[in-house]
Amino acid sequence: MDIQVVREKLARVVGDILKEQEFPPNEWKLLRESDQATVELGPHSPVLVGSHLLFPWSYTGTKVVCLAVNAAEVSESERDLIELVIEAAQEDRDTHALSLKGDEQEQNAQLGSWLQTQLENGSLDEEIPDPIVLKSRLTGTMVPFLLSSENRSHDKISYVQLDKLLRSYFDGNVTLVPLQDKEWLILVGEALLNGFREESDEGQDAERAMLYDLCQGIYELVSNEWGGTLHLAVLEPIIPVQVLVSSLSLLRETLQLGRLFHFTEHIHLPWSLHLERLVYSIPDEQRRRFLEQTVPHTSSTVFADNETLSTLETFFQLDCNVSETAKRLYIHRNTLLYRMDKIKQETGLDVRSFRDAVLMKLTLLLYKVTKRK
Repeated sequence: MDIQVVREKLARVVGDILKEQEFPPNEWKLLRESDQATVELGPHSPVLVGSHLLFPWSYTGTKVVCLAVNAAEVSESERDLIELVIEAAQEDRDTHALSLKGDEQEQNAQLGSWLQTQLENGSLDEEIPDPIVLKSRLTGTMVPFLLSSENRSHDKISYVQLDKLLRSYFDGNVTLVPLQDKEWLILVGEALLNGFREESDEGQDAERAMLYDLCQGIYELVSNEWGGTLHLAVLEPIIPVQVLVSSLSLLRETLQLGRLFHFTEHIHLPWSLHLERLVYSIPDEQRRRFLEQTVPHTSSTVFADNETLSTLETFFQLDCNVSETAKRLYIHRNTLLYRMDKIKQETGLDVRSFRDAVLMKLTLLLYKVTKRK
């Protein structure tokens, strides 16, 4: 129920229209605490400030809106009636909000179903058609995230809870599209990201770093709430109404490649998986032949040892920097050099050489995808 309607209804009771007053949350808290009569009463109970009774109407993060009436002009029974009317109006408003949320969920699910159909049909270039209710909201520039959960517990992530969590994180409207079971497409208006940008940050690298940090924030937020194993992918800003199908396809491919090649990580970025995408496209037989010809018996020696595998992955992750790799692994530089000499003896490849490092990186990726096929 609208506040103006409530004011008009109450005017018939007290003989005058109640006036609206706004207070910062901290000030309202102090006013309630200063009025001893309201300390143990409900959230809609009035506070006596000077000669006026203030009935709280709505609470937000920035203000508390109250309806004020002269205390001398209302009796005890009229005061109780005003409180009761406001409480009933709040319940009606909450019920209406839940109804709207249900309509929104249905509209978003409609988009999710349409996207799934286009992907199954291979129609990656399809634009969102007019019958999709959400189309009008997806014409601007937005950042797409794909969230996938492997939570096997009984605490499934609900649409309403996840939507509320994301809105609080981005401090604004977020479009949450349910896809397959435990899979969600998250669309965030680019304007909402301004608060996450630093004024000094410029260029593609800074933008991509911000997107990674946003993924990290979402991951921590959702995993703390529900637990389980989560995976996240993100793309640079798009115009959803034009390219949402192909963007979702790329997001799913990114998650697939990330889980396959970097299974210990939870955030996967398409601009970090170019080589992995190329390796994955190589036919199985050619992969096996390459492994046999380049590093014979590698699968049973080098990559079967977790310590050696961790050493190689960290070394490549840090751009083949020996000193930084030793620091990251918490080992002495000489210990790292000893491990590299051992790898050279077993494979014939010296990863300190650019040519051999390239071959070893390709071999490592090929081994991962071949082993898991």
